[in-house]
Amino acid sequence: MTRKNSTTAIIKLSKEKSEKTRIRVEKAISEMALKNEKINFNTVSQKANASKSWLYKQEDIRTRIERLRGQQISELIPRKQSKSIRSEDVLVKTLKTRIKALEEENKQLKDQVQKLYGKLF
Repeated sequence: MTRKNSTTAIIKLSKEKSEKTRIRVEKAISEMALKNEKINFNTVSQKANASKSWLYKQEDIRTRIERLRGQQISELIPRKQSKSIRSEDVLVKTLKTRIKALEEENKQLKDQVQKLYGKLF
């Protein structure tokens, strides 16, 4: 067997192995998505028996895992509930009262500063 033939055979085996891994990974991702399982590089790697580095190197698979992982994370974040008009009114009133108190405190502190300046000079 010549060197060229053995190289060709190795390349062929490598491509076959990569294709089999791709099929396993895509099947695993599909099953996990259908079962609503957690999808990330670790879980896909374990389920498909593929290395994480291989998953990261395959741009299409990497993008798919990142997109699915992002969707799952966004589903976990609770939606912000809309505030009722009444609660907004209460909040505005509370904030106005707080502003008024701070303005009064600010005025008193300015008066104290003026008096202390007067004593200094």
